[in-house]
Amino acid sequence: MAKPLILLLDDDTAMLDAVTLDLGTAFDVICVTGVEECVDKISHARGAVEVAVIDMWLETDREGGLEAIRRARTCESPPECIVLTAYGTYANIVKCMEAGAFSYVEKSGRAADDTTGLLITTIHRAVETRRLKQLEAAQEQIKADERIKQDLQRAYEIQQSLLPPGDLHHAGMHFSGYCRPAENVGGDYYDYFLLPDDRIGLLIGDVTGHGFDASLIMAVACSCRSTQTRIDPDVAPVMDALNRIVQTTGPDWRLMTACYLLIDPPNRRFFYANAGHHFPFHYRADTGKVEPMESTGLPLGVDADIPFPVVERSWTPADTLVLFSDGIVEAENAAGDIFGEDRLQDLVESHGHESPPDLKQRIIDAVETFSQGVPFLDDVTLVVAKL
Repeated sequence: MAKPLILLLDDDTAMLDAVTLDLGTAFDVICVTGVEECVDKISHARGAVEVAVIDMWLETDREGGLEAIRRARTCESPPECIVLTAYGTYANIVKCMEAGAFSYVEKSGRAADDTTGLLITTIHRAVETRRLKQLEAAQEQIKADERIKQDLQRAYEIQQSLLPPGDLHHAGMHFSGYCRPAENVGGDYYDYFLLPDDRIGLLIGDVTGHGFDASLIMAVACSCRSTQTRIDPDVAPVMDALNRIVQTTGPDWRLMTACYLLIDPPNRRFFYANAGHHFPFHYRADTGKVEPMESTGLPLGVDADIPFPVVERSWTPADTLVLFSDGIVEAENAAGDIFGEDRLQDLVESHGHESPPDLKQRIIDAVETFSQGVPFLDDVTLVVAKL
């Protein structure tokens, strides 16, 4: 086992030599003669110096040792400090303790012979105390990390509960979704829901960035959507409500892209507005081709008063809608290439006839295979709807 590393600060080189000789069998010793050198050695050792033995009365400053103690105690993983002084008055002892010293040892004027045993004992006590403090700190950090882990797990569970509980089947249509955050929680969101008049709402959103703060914006937007669609589920008022809540929640740079669709099954048409989101794909079953659903406005949160023009489209049975977040098309492989929208479009045009769960899983598998084990840098969200 390695010997504890001790630093000695004294401007008397003869004293340094004598104390080093006495301590060398039990400790590894670094000797310095000035405060700046003392602090520099401790800082560069990055916690390796376990105890600093410091002379209180340095030649240039009668209390320079106190300054050395104060500064040493501010270093990362600081050493315990022992004052070695020939002036062990009550007032000096109080000053040393106030400066942050662990203890003090009074030295004689004849080198270190009279104090060696006491000094070695005091150093061992200081080493034991420091290591016990480090152990306690490590245990507290483990507890804190576990609490954070539990909190993040609860946050993940809550966020997942905001998503649809499963696939939606209605009027011959089938909706299936997937969301995997890049971290414990994320800023992506999707939803599909049946309205009282048999219309169906479909929404996908992506808050800029990811992580806990993005997830809070997402949760607020989710609540806003739920409230607004009870009042008026039409596209324009829903987009306006979402835009206003994002614009007034969080910092200015937290924006949200979103695409909201309102599907009218009896009339085989849907209405949508796209606020800066990646263009969803409308797969036409009769042609086997994809028609992108282009953006109709800026991302949510840029300006509370901007309008979001609504687009109307017709559809025929077996048409498929594919909505996705940038975590899919921006997924990278080991070479730094991205999956891209072209690959996704080719995949949808080749397999758009499949059921939503099958096509969804095919896309996820393709992205994971392409990534070659490279972790996703952003949240991954996908919704597939067979109309």
